[in-house]
Amino acid sequence: MGSRTISLEESAYAKLRAAKRPGESFSEVVHRVLGGAEPSFADFRALVDRKSADRLADVIAKMRREDVQLQRKRISRRG
Repeated sequence: MGSRTISLEESAYAKLRAAKRPGESFSEVVHRVLGGAEPSFADFRALVDRKSADRLADVIAKMRREDVQLQRKRISRRG
């Protein structure tokens, strides 16, 4: 992926910086604000309380582990 240098007025930069979430790049801000990227878990997490978000993250992690195990079983059956 390439990158570009752009010029912004100070007021536009201040708005972009204000929209930036912790750990988020300016490119991610632009995608999120302009709708150019799929929503991330961080976007969803802002909509629910912390306890619910943490439980959901745990469930997603468990589902991923189960998917990996299932894929390994399928591969071992083929071999």
